[in-house]
Amino acid sequence: MKNILKITLLSAIVAFFVGCETGELELLVSPNDVTIDNADPNFVLNDIQLTFNGIVSGYSAPSRAITRQVNQFDTYNNAVSETTLQGEWAQSYQMFANIDLLGGINETQAETGGVPYHLGVAQIIEAYAYMLLVDYVGNVPFTEANLPSEFPNPMVDSGAEVYAAQLALLDEAIANLNLGDAQNSPTPEDLYHGDFDASNWIALANTLKIRANLNTGNAAGITAALSGNIIDTNEEDFQFLYGTVANSPESRHPFFTGNYLAAGAGQYMSNNFLDLLNAGFEDETGAPFEETDGPQDPRLRYYMYRQSNSAPSGSDLPCAGNPRYDYCYVGNLYWGRDHADDEGIPNDAFKRTAYGIYPGGGAFDDDSFQQTPSTDNLGGEGIQPIYLASFTHFALAEAALTLGTPGNPGDLMELGIRRSMNKVRDFAGSLDNGPFEMTDADINAYVARVRAEFNSASAADKIDIVAREFYLAAWGNGTEPYNLYRRTGAPDLQSPVIAAGPFPRAFRYPDTEIDGNPNIQQQPATTRVFWDNNPDNLD
Repeated sequence: MKNILKITLLSAIVAFFVGCETGELELLVSPNDVTIDNADPNFVLNDIQLTFNGIVSGYSAPSRAITRQVNQFDTYNNAVSETTLQGEWAQSYQMFANIDLLGGINETQAETGGVPYHLGVAQIIEAYAYMLLVDYVGNVPFTEANLPSEFPNPMVDSGAEVYAAQLALLDEAIANLNLGDAQNSPTPEDLYHGDFDASNWIALANTLKIRANLNTGNAAGITAALSGNIIDTNEEDFQFLYGTVANSPESRHPFFTGNYLAAGAGQYMSNNFLDLLNAGFEDETGAPFEETDGPQDPRLRYYMYRQSNSAPSGSDLPCAGNPRYDYCYVGNLYWGRDHADDEGIPNDAFKRTAYGIYPGGGAFDDDSFQQTPSTDNLGGEGIQPIYLASFTHFALAEAALTLGTPGNPGDLMELGIRRSMNKVRDFAGSLDNGPFEMTDADINAYVARVRAEFNSASAADKIDIVAREFYLAAWGNGTEPYNLYRRTGAPDLQSPVIAAGPFPRAFRYPDTEIDGNPNIQQQPATTRVFWDNNPDNLD
């Protein structure tokens, strides 16, 4: 994989800090302040791109836990508290101010053509970030945000209004990108695709329309978006590209730094997710999901890395014999934990199953059973899978089933599976050479098994199958499974093994905003965002 995230680029980034909260921007003028007249649009956009990846990572981490990709320790209230989104909230509004700055630069340079490519990219990121705020919190400051002189305590806009405004902004962004093509404008750095190509960003804009309209149940909006370029091939995937530089600044994937350094693996994998990958013994008893039957998912050795060639026991398996647990141990040397398992943590950082080679740039599981720091790995040169071609096909399969949009849902689901399998296999380079490498035969067998299951399923079960395959392909991304689970109630996931409280249908406002803005009142985690009309009692 090409190392896109170069240290020379990152060290040149200027931190355009303009304020931590929606109404608390710095009002003092400094001769060193970045202004429209002295700002470099390349540095501004680079900062916007880096900030957005940090925002996405921040949303994804708790979402992966509550949706059972990784172990959630303790209750939902502990996982989604008043402090959970402090950073993502502040960084979002800080980033929006920088996007406004970039818009001002474009206006001042209008006589020489402006910087429409830069602005178009930034507008797409802005639309995505506002949609994420709505997806997670609901009603958020928009029309009064980042205007401290006029609105020191901004009011919130409804989530529906914010969504609608972002769909309009996406059209503006596409127009700017087309203008850049027409006048051969200066091109920016692209930290998500590598080499800048406006068509990749236009594909993202149209795909975000599909994403938004699927959430809101707008079939016409999805059909209209299909008339344009969308993310439907792996080459168009929207993903942040990490590097291998260890410091000044750190460029490696967080999965790598949290699992492959001197401290060992810092997180437990979810037994439920392992089960859905058919990781455990085929003849295991008591597991609650039928997916434990059949061959292992071809992606398993790419997603997960086993450090120990011994099964957990004794103090390493504190759940042993506890009837509350569905799994405790799934088998085949995969050390994970059940959902909401809050047992004490043994000294097992070099025994528990760790993140594998995809997407964090770790190691491929070739049965070597080494401690993670000693493995042959990608050195952290991974990706943040934000919105992939596989996601698009699964979304369109769901829309075809639930909204009657164009396309055969089974065929669309198959495209999603194949896009995911091929992406994961290609990611490993030569590190998966050997008897455990994913083959075309493995992929075809998996697809045939899922297609047979899908073809014989009821309408409701078809949705669950598509959701399960979307969920498995989204490994490393917590946001899309969180939306999927609220939108459809699928896939069928393990219940918490403790009294974990109600599943969070939204996140709480950060306490830093509540304390500083009397116009925003705290909400319980049972609050539903405007598009969440699913009556299911999720757990």
